Amino acid sequence: MPKPKVINQPTTTQHFMMGMDALADLLAPTLGPVGGVVANQRDFQRQPELLDDSATAVRRILNLGDPRMDVGAMLVRSMVWRVVQRAGDGGATAAIFARALYREAVRVLAGGANAMRVAKGVNLAVEKVVETLRAQSRPVTGPDQLAHIALTVIRDKPLAQVLGEMSYLLGPDAHVTVEKYVAPYLQQSYLAGAATRATLASMYLYTDPPTKSALAGSGVLALIDGKLEDVNEAAALLQAAAQARAGALTVVAGHVSDAVIGLFMNNSRQGDRDAKGKPKQDSKKPVIIAAKPKDVGEARRAVFDDLALLTGATVLGRAWSKATGAVTPADLGRVLRSELSSEMLMVVPEDQNNPAVHQRSAEIRSRLAEMTLDDEDRPVLVQRLAMLNGGMGVLKIGAESKLDREVRAQNAERALKVLSAAQNTGVVPGGGAAFFHAVPALEGIEAEDDVRFGVQIVQRALAAPLRQILENAHVPSSSVEMDRIRRAGPAATYDVMEGRVVDAFEAGVLDAVGVLTTVLQTAASAALMALTTDTIVYHKKPEQATNP
Repeated sequence: MPKPKVINQPTTTQHFMMGMDALADLLAPTLGPVGGVVANQRDFQRQPELLDDSATAVRRILNLGDPRMDVGAMLVRSMVWRVVQRAGDGGATAAIFARALYREAVRVLAGGANAMRVAKGVNLAVEKVVETLRAQSRPVTGPDQLAHIALTVIRDKPLAQVLGEMSYLLGPDAHVTVEKYVAPYLQQSYLAGAATRATLASMYLYTDPPTKSALAGSGVLALIDGKLEDVNEAAALLQAAAQARAGALTVVAGHVSDAVIGLFMNNSRQGDRDAKGKPKQDSKKPVIIAAKPKDVGEARRAVFDDLALLTGATVLGRAWSKATGAVTPADLGRVLRSELSSEMLMVVPEDQNNPAVHQRSAEIRSRLAEMTLDDEDRPVLVQRLAMLNGGMGVLKIGAESKLDREVRAQNAERALKVLSAAQNTGVVPGGGAAFFHAVPALEGIEAEDDVRFGVQIVQRALAAPLRQILENAHVPSSSVEMDRIRRAGPAATYDVMEGRVVDAFEAGVLDAVGVLTTVLQTAASAALMALTTDTIVYHKKPEQATNP
């Protein structure tokens, strides 16, 4: 299109359909356990990039080379990206469902129906389907179910098994740190107690130099939200710890000066050495370790507040709190154990049943329930919840190439979002069957005229994801199998690996309700946006967005 142009109906609908078809056709083959991949040839790579993640696939597309197709394609691109960012999966399903809705709606509008009345019917039907899915959901019963769900997201069985175990053991609000390794590697570990990202203030405070770590037993914890640079303030901490008769002192501060490190060394067991320079085994001095949180800003303040709540410590050094130099034994928290590595500080509080901790956890869960999965504040709250509940995981992933490591790590993070949704919202039959089983529920909606047409549009579109999965599996007669699924009851689905209709809960073919509701609502919103748009303005040089 060489110059700016304004187009109206019916051309607007034709252009939207061209673009939506292009991206839906691109993603449709990836649906299901035997789905294909999207091959993307990049200029700087000799080999094409093979993608089965819908969000990554659409992000690679900046335009289709034809402005008439771009408007619909970019609408689907943005929708797919939002679905995956919020739910972790479901982008391809959303593309298929949005196209089916739009196609059905266009036919109705061609017969003279009012677009806004049809949109009202679509919204009524979507609300009813969401209500039906939530009513039919069942709670997760074990790590195997979660592993099956993870496998539908990432198609990496060893990784899916590990993620299923980690999510089940750590709970729906699990905080998992992913570490990447250069060689092929896959291992998980669990950290007991409150864990937060931190580093040792000085290598001279190691208790185990070969592993670059420090371990302190039962003792006290000092929290300084600021810099610890004055040796007099550090001496006050040591005196308070001595008065508390603590065998170990853990200091958490934003910064620790060299002078203070020197004072700690002179008064710690690590610095108590014999004539040959070796640590004394019978030293009477306490173990002193000092940690610097890696978080900044509001996240760092939250770390100090939560550690204070867990251990009973007072946060020192703030403008509105007690000065560090005025510390008393009552301002120090009590801990059973502190462990510090190059990446993480782990603290086991002395009081394991603190009602205030349970109350704060409930408040954070309430805030998380109101957030979308792509909210920028969500990771901080999830990390805080994991720390307050006393557990987090570390997933170590390795691969031979940098690209493979990045892809595997991103897949793990996506799958964890889905597993969190599965535990929070429950599971329903997978493979598109849950949408298909929700069709009869729409019969009870009381609607007339064009509003009724909107309800019927959703009824017909709900079968599209299941039909596409059956087609991808080359099932000879998809209509026959869909009729068998309908007659088998609401727990039935089609296992394409076995080639038969099965009980979804027994076979492990499941979807998270939270993912499906996000798919349904986002896809309907995108389809209705296109449906109620009558005019498109084409620019001569439209801007291109790397992020959808």
